[in-house]
Amino acid sequence: MAVKSTLREDLKAIQVPEENLGTRLQRLMFLRVVFTTLLLGATILAQWQERPDLDESLLWLYGIIAATYLLTFFYALLFRRVPPGLFALVQLVMDTLQVTMIIYVAGGYSSVFSFLYLVVVIYSSLFLSRRGTFFIAALCTIEYVILIDLEFFEVIPSFDPASAITMGQASWNRVVFKMLMTAVACFLTAMLASILSEQERVTRRELRAVREHMKRVEKMAAIGEMASRLAHEIKNPLAALVGSVRLLQEDLPEKSPDHRVMNIVLREADRLNGLVNEFLMFARPVSGNPRPLNLSIEIVEVVELFKRDMKTSGRLEILTEFNQDLWIRMDPGHFRQVLWNLLVNAAEAIEGSGRITVTTASSDANALVRVTDTGPGIDQETLSRVFEPFFTTKVKGSGLGLTIVYRVLEPYGFRLDVESKPGEGASFTMVAKKIAPPGEEDSSRAAAAADNRS
Repeated sequence: MAVKSTLREDLKAIQVPEENLGTRLQRLMFLRVVFTTLLLGATILAQWQERPDLDESLLWLYGIIAATYLLTFFYALLFRRVPPGLFALVQLVMDTLQVTMIIYVAGGYSSVFSFLYLVVVIYSSLFLSRRGTFFIAALCTIEYVILIDLEFFEVIPSFDPASAITMGQASWNRVVFKMLMTAVACFLTAMLASILSEQERVTRRELRAVREHMKRVEKMAAIGEMASRLAHEIKNPLAALVGSVRLLQEDLPEKSPDHRVMNIVLREADRLNGLVNEFLMFARPVSGNPRPLNLSIEIVEVVELFKRDMKTSGRLEILTEFNQDLWIRMDPGHFRQVLWNLLVNAAEAIEGSGRITVTTASSDANALVRVTDTGPGIDQETLSRVFEPFFTTKVKGSGLGLTIVYRVLEPYGFRLDVESKPGEGASFTMVAKKIAPPGEEDSSRAAAAADNRS
């Protein structure tokens, strides 16, 4: 059982969870068919021009081509039945074996097709993590070393007579040098390809988040205008209604049934007034007084206050992790409101005991504040609507909590991202513009002003 768990964790570590992994796998299978077809055409042309008779090497080459077509057919059948990450790994491993066979048939030690290993390593970085790409590079190296060793010690025959002569005349040092160069080329390619692929994945996620942010902002602006007008239309009659009920209540005995009815009316009117105030906050967030904030200090203060809340005390463990000293420019009250709402949202998502983790991180020019819970997670359909006004999955709630948080962050140019999977909790991330600490910021401005004067 422990071995299975370790193997599952290792496989997860070398795979890259991507939404469009299935599309990339389809393209890979199509390009493999194109390459195999070109190889088939080149083989037929070579046989027709130079080797009219079907010798053993051509027979092997036709066998490799036929096996590739057959494997691609099975890949197509299993495409929807196997997890994309595992499916990609299996195909890449089989591709390394195919390349090794092509190199063996096409000359072995003297083959010019050893560069195909680098091609496999490059496109493996599109499907696997950095560790997985290095795994493919190591696999290519091992297969090549075994192939050359078997050929050098004449364990396997060489299909090309010229290659056999070259291998017979080559010294062991020369053979080792070529194997080392191939290994170095594979690992260098793996390192560079994985770095570029990781940067491409991060950039694509950022672009997707910004695109979704712009859509939400446009939608909220339209709904906010409507909510503002509606809230003002409700607020004035509501105030008149509450005032009239209080005047009537003064003339009634406290224990009379009518007095109790008046209390119910006032209580519900207060609840309606709170909802109207949320409408106004959503429609036009109050402008604040931005100033430099040390995230670590502000988060600790809010978390300590939240730990004393009766709803969370005793059932939730709240942890903080600060990677570095990060500063942002924001109104302190707005920041506390945002963080408090995210903590409340996380606490309400957890049934019974659980854990909430508040972390800070840095990404390019941004400072990230991430609130992660161990709740049941959010399904994809709910995730796409989580920031919609008036949408809620809770029994009690107006569905404006996260929307108001979004509206509070909007004037600062900040945004709120969410990541979640069912059964794995949820993670809400405030993406804010990072600034230098106040002392360093003043020094930078003074230096910039001096440069402008000069």
